[in-house]
Amino acid sequence: MKTGILRKVLIAASSALMFTTFPGTPVHAEFVFKKDGSIIKGSIVKDYPGSISVKRADGVLEQVKRIDIMRINYTELYLGKVYARLTSGEVVEGYQVDEDRDNYFFRKDLTSPEEFKIQRKKVMFIAHTNPTDVKGDPSTVFINMSWSPPFKPAKFYRVYIRDVKNNEQAFKNSGETAESAYTLNNLTKSWTYELYATAIADSGEESLPSEKIIVNTRPEPPENLVLNEELSPDGRTVNLTFKWDDVTDPDSRVKGYNIYEIIDVEKVKKGTAEGGEFTIKDFPAEGKHRFSLVAVNDISAESAEVKTVYDAGYRIYVKGKAVYIYPLGTMRDMAASGYGGMVGSGIVWRKYSFGLETGIMVYEPAKYIKNMMMAPLLLEAGYEIQLPGLFSKQLTGTFSIKPFAKAGWSYDIIKYVVYNPSNPLIEGTKTKKSLDPMASAGACFNYEYDEKINIYAGAAYSAEFQKSGRLDFINVSFGACTVF
Repeated sequence: MKTGILRKVLIAASSALMFTTFPGTPVHAEFVFKKDGSIIKGSIVKDYPGSISVKRADGVLEQVKRIDIMRINYTELYLGKVYARLTSGEVVEGYQVDEDRDNYFFRKDLTSPEEFKIQRKKVMFIAHTNPTDVKGDPSTVFINMSWSPPFKPAKFYRVYIRDVKNNEQAFKNSGETAESAYTLNNLTKSWTYELYATAIADSGEESLPSEKIIVNTRPEPPENLVLNEELSPDGRTVNLTFKWDDVTDPDSRVKGYNIYEIIDVEKVKKGTAEGGEFTIKDFPAEGKHRFSLVAVNDISAESAEVKTVYDAGYRIYVKGKAVYIYPLGTMRDMAASGYGGMVGSGIVWRKYSFGLETGIMVYEPAKYIKNMMMAPLLLEAGYEIQLPGLFSKQLTGTFSIKPFAKAGWSYDIIKYVVYNPSNPLIEGTKTKKSLDPMASAGACFNYEYDEKINIYAGAAYSAEFQKSGRLDFINVSFGACTVF
């Protein structure tokens, strides 16, 4: 008898202790589930034998009787709709409200207390219905937003935005899209926004929000970046001086500039400047180095990069290109057009390049020529001029223009149509082979995708000096170059 009474007292004391809040130690409850199906998110601030006081997420204090409590979860819960993929292949749709070692607990209706459980061993995975992995890529006045779609494709997505800098509390509907990407336009430069997306199902039901992200729009970038080099007397080091035009746009609120060296895919900060000029002293005068300059505003947001290159060493290049040929002058009597391919190799030293180029060019011949082919072998020399800031807002690489000159020899094979003087209906062929001097001059527009890969397009005027006369033509080329 006494043992039974003692057991009841211990059980009652243990239960009271579980729900007792000691002074100065608030119990943080993420979710309070009531027996009527409602759910309160907040924190328990006071605990009484018959009730608890919960400070809801909206700041309102609510008194909840213990007799009305179904459960209290102290972990963060995702209360949006989920899809549970079972080992049988079945997909179960619902709201996950709890879990233990052996089971998951779901509701079909989040506001109803009716629940069902599925054994853990029968569940392959549980997927959310909201967008995930939200990213924002800003420009000066727009943000490209993207996300990963939910397990079950949405009918469309809705994007929300909040102006953080103006202390807006409510999010606004920015727009809708059927794609997993969206561009928010007409924004303010150097501003701060908070964004999220939701998925809309075929039924019209809107998912819970994705994770919210803070994105700063960029200031305008600096312009006309120039890199000057001052070599030390022993030639081992160099002072690199960067000069540029400061950003004068008042909306960008630029406070300074950062200078980075780009090593592989990593940016290493070399220093800061208030404006106009920055010098890196005693830099090693060897190898090829890429640098970038950005403007920084009063919220520490950086502008698009303006890039330049310091090149001090010898490097080997290999290139290939496709060529289209447009004949000029007397050559138009021999061919309407031509095409071909060229390959080359050489060395690059600082801004200079020297190499050897060869290939085959085939022509669309005139009526009295059966076929026509040229195989040039040319020495090439070029000088690269950097174009910092060109397309810096759209592309990540650097641009340059390279004037060049070529000279060498071309091995030509021309097969002429020869008619029988006594019978014009009978024709034969005569092949002429010759090795003739050739020269060319032009320029190419180069895009340095990274340290090893360049893409270029160019045009040149060429002349071949045959015994019978000069053949002039223009060639347009497009190709790629690998630098070692």
